[in-house]
Amino acid sequence: MKPELDAVEARILGCLIEKSYLTPDLYPLTFNALRAACNQKTSREPVMELDDDTLHRGLERLARKGLAAQRHGSRAPKFAHHAEHLDAGDSTETFSLLAVLLLRGPQTAAELRVRTDRMAHFATNENVENLLQKLAEHPQGPFVARLSRGRWQHLLSGDAPVEPVAAAAPARAAAPPDDDRLAKLEARVASLETQLRELQDRLARPTAS
Repeated sequence: MKPELDAVEARILGCLIEKSYLTPDLYPLTFNALRAACNQKTSREPVMELDDDTLHRGLERLARKGLAAQRHGSRAPKFAHHAEHLDAGDSTETFSLLAVLLLRGPQTAAELRVRTDRMAHFATNENVENLLQKLAEHPQGPFVARLSRGRWQHLLSGDAPVEPVAAAAPARAAAPPDDDRLAKLEARVASLETQLRELQDRLARPTAS
């Protein structure tokens, strides 16, 4: 049965998937790194301010659903996702789309193509649409649903589609140019924030004596 995630669980799972691709040298994530990822001011909709207790409880619930686990063997506990247990498919493209939908809410194929670019490469918007349609028709799903104005949303939180359109409705070939430019700018800001956190993490690590 497809798990139903609350808002905190969805944010945690999205962050764990995202960071497994964007910062592989820091993945699995420490608790502090995961909290920072969940509370990012960019590339998140809505922006959250999760405290430690809320994050701990969310991790415990996600672990009980088989979608996250604590890794041992390091100085600090670290956490990893098990998105493969969703049975939605284990391709990089599938995980990337689900992560961005979990983190940013309903989006068009053009927006998703830009915002997943550092995790997976889609040659065209049509490629994104094709995979989304497969996820919408997946025998273990549906995992996504098409909304009005060419947008898609994930269904991992049991959300009923808002303003649904017929599945056979033609998809928009592309988003307006301003949407693409804004998405690229947001992706660049998120990249710079990630690089800054990596540098801060490295500077904070104790040096060998």
